[in-house]
Amino acid sequence: MSGESRPPRSVSPVNVPGIVLALIAIFAGIHWLRTSWLSPENDVWTLVNFALIPGCYSDLDQICALRESWAGLISPLSHAFLHGDWTHFATNAVWLLAFGTPVARRLGTGGFLIFSALGAMAGAALFYALNPTLIQPMIGASGVVSALMGGAARFALGSMGRLQSSDVAYAPRLSIRQSLSDRTILFFILIFFGTNLLLGSAGGAIFGEAGAIAWEAHVGGFLFGFLGFALFDRRQHIWQERF
Repeated sequence: MSGESRPPRSVSPVNVPGIVLALIAIFAGIHWLRTSWLSPENDVWTLVNFALIPGCYSDLDQICALRESWAGLISPLSHAFLHGDWTHFATNAVWLLAFGTPVARRLGTGGFLIFSALGAMAGAALFYALNPTLIQPMIGASGVVSALMGGAARFALGSMGRLQSSDVAYAPRLSIRQSLSDRTILFFILIFFGTNLLLGSAGGAIFGEAGAIAWEAHVGGFLFGFLGFALFDRRQHIWQERF
């Protein structure tokens, strides 16, 4: 809050913010409805209209002709609410718990939602830029999760060992240069990009075309979160006197 000199000391590392749990519940509920209640025809309609299909912005493919007029406007965000299967959902849910918790504590509910939404759209933007003619739905909250990873890298990861785990959300924000000079953060970034480079070069061969990983959305979300986090962070070196 404005004017605070230090954060409350009663924050528990297992006290997940309600907005993080609510977002996971919404993702789970939507996937449950799709798999348990929607007819195959209605599920196809949902996928065609709410998934991101890059080629539909410039092509009149038969699939694109089935889309509603509003689909192109909302799909850069709505694609994040759909998942391919329960494993896909569970993977994103675990990472959302891990990285969404410190970011939500730091930014608050409104800031967290805006940051997450823009992360989804940043992931969609890079996916579109690198696959402008692709006529295949892209779904999942990977852009959101990756943006949270990038944001957390600016204050939480470099604080390990210097703060108690319950205080991580209140750690001083590092500059981009400081972050890239921190061995823990740099190792995390290298692992992130190395894994996505592997997925980009061999993901199709490993998982097949239908199960290919949208690594572009991961990278787009992470870059947004890492480079743009300071625009959303109003805590600005709270508790700096502890160092």
